[in-house]
Amino acid sequence: MVQISRYQVILMLVWTILGTGIVTMPGTIAQFTVRDAWVAGFGLCIGGGLCALIAGVHVRWFPDQTLTQVAMHALGPVGGELFALWYVMYGVVTLATIGRELSTFVMISVLPNTPEFFISSVAFAVSAYLTYLGIEVVGRVNEFIVPLAVIVVPLLFGLSVRSFEWQPFRPVLSSGWLPIWQASVVPAFAYGLEFSVALQWIPALRTPRTLPIDIVIASTVSASVLVLLVTLTVGVLGEPVRYLTYPVLEVVRSIRQGKFVERLDTLYVMGVVITQALKLSAFQLATCEAIKDMCHSKEAKWTVIPCTLLIWSVANFMFHNLFDVTEFILRAVPAYFLFTVVICPVLIYMTAWWRIQRGKRALGHR
Repeated sequence: MVQISRYQVILMLVWTILGTGIVTMPGTIAQFTVRDAWVAGFGLCIGGGLCALIAGVHVRWFPDQTLTQVAMHALGPVGGELFALWYVMYGVVTLATIGRELSTFVMISVLPNTPEFFISSVAFAVSAYLTYLGIEVVGRVNEFIVPLAVIVVPLLFGLSVRSFEWQPFRPVLSSGWLPIWQASVVPAFAYGLEFSVALQWIPALRTPRTLPIDIVIASTVSASVLVLLVTLTVGVLGEPVRYLTYPVLEVVRSIRQGKFVERLDTLYVMGVVITQALKLSAFQLATCEAIKDMCHSKEAKWTVIPCTLLIWSVANFMFHNLFDVTEFILRAVPAYFLFTVVICPVLIYMTAWWRIQRGKRALGHR
């Protein structure tokens, strides 16, 4: 079986979070607080910590099985099938949300006259191709873009920091902790819980027992980048960041260097498109694995095309506009993710433990 290294796992998790995080999270956090927005960025570690704990239990008891496979054994044929179906629905809805975010961002930023359904079809086609090639190829593509990020990110940061001011951050904590907690909900329980997608990759991991540590590392890196990004955005734009859909894009567009260096937002848009395509492929890998387990199939490649057509349809018909996507993320996603990737796995592991203990007692009585 093809296996990926710890380095590839960490990169896949980091780009999975930052794929949409660098686009929507600064604006989402600013809906609740601007002055203390940087504190809310650390909420990402809460979700990462929960996922690391769940992964720790998983790899200790089931180091070679996916979450849906464990559910099949723990809940029986009926309960396992129902959870697998629920997980597939969760994957489809998540992929549709990511795809709609990507297509809307591309249409607003660079292709205003292109039909959104066409943009989303291209994005899902790229994701489907990467998914069909397998997790090893996805891991290598994640490695490939690291040198590009190392060059482009410091360049854009260095050019934009010249407009940075400390005034928007003063006085610190003037509104109390309630707005900070409200702003932390989405980073913690929406984006932070996306680390749980790695539970569906476990059979392909070279060292599955290190997955909890890898999630902690990835969440720390992602939270650090998010805090830095939110701080830069608020420091450059100030209070108006509250009213912007894509504040990071506006920060990059504000860069001017002499008479000839401007409109560097092209580099930012390219980075967003690449990372979101990788995020789509990461979640599609997990969803296709769940479909494979639900259908008791030995191969997941046949699921790629049906899954792609389904998520493309859901992305275009579930959300009518960007407002619907934003409302869904703010109102529904935290509770939806918390139930699916925290509460359900805990119940599954408890049931599996109870079955194991009951089996041991039965053997002891014999």
